[in-house]
Amino acid sequence: MMKKIKKIAVLCGGISAEREVSLRSGLNVEKAIRNLGYNVISIDPSTDEIPNDVDFAFLALHGSGGEDGAIQGLLEWKGIPYTGSGIHASAIAYNKITTKILLKYYGLPTAEFVELNTIRDCDGINEFPKIIKPAMEGSSIGIQIIDNKNELITAYTELSQTFSSLFVEDYISGREITISLLGDEVYPILELVPKNRFYDYEAKYTKGMTDFLLPAKFSRKKEIELKQLALDAYYIIGCKGAARVDMIVDQKENPYILELNTIPGMTDSSDLPAQAKAAGLSFEDLVQRIIDAA
Repeated sequence: MMKKIKKIAVLCGGISAEREVSLRSGLNVEKAIRNLGYNVISIDPSTDEIPNDVDFAFLALHGSGGEDGAIQGLLEWKGIPYTGSGIHASAIAYNKITTKILLKYYGLPTAEFVELNTIRDCDGINEFPKIIKPAMEGSSIGIQIIDNKNELITAYTELSQTFSSLFVEDYISGREITISLLGDEVYPILELVPKNRFYDYEAKYTKGMTDFLLPAKFSRKKEIELKQLALDAYYIIGCKGAARVDMIVDQKENPYILELNTIPGMTDSSDLPAQAKAAGLSFEDLVQRIIDAA
């Protein structure tokens, strides 16, 4: 059992493209932790040192440096307990290609994909539509739907200047859902109905651009199946604490795992707090459970 916590640092901000989202998550978490009666401060590890009197870290970092195992390694080295998954699981989940390889190895459904190491890898791709994605990025940054070879070559040429690792996967038309977990506790399924063609950055963070169906309408049997699939993925990757599993459910109700997120957002519009609320938990309740799970 963890010793009594004296001072919590909420780590937020960072260096990734998701910095602003992280700061919003951190602000909400800091307020909740203070309401819970803890001594708490916020730290941006990209600019500030973690004070020596901090004995627990709540991770609200998103993207590179926060979800990829880097900050987890620093905290392990400093001997500071922290929320969420460890170094190994964080690094795996942050790399979508590695995640898909592992899911396929264990027989879990995920869309077929091709790594794009050079532009020549585009030559053998002739069936469309596809989706091109950075292997290591969050919040749908860099993701595009590709309808023909010219679009693929253009997208690869542009994205390869910013992202070191890219892949394309089959475009699956269907219902976009997300399932949030906290250990064995699986919260109600959320369906995302974006105004755009898919749940991109604009749809995620612009009010009114997405309709949210919570709980999503599935039969009880299908709901149990989807939640079990999320749990299987969570444990295969080695996750701990709060995580989120994103899926597409096609028109025949076949699910495909898109990715796992080991530090779900905690903003006013984030999925995890909404799903926890649907399960009867306040934001403070959720934060306390995340702390307890560390």
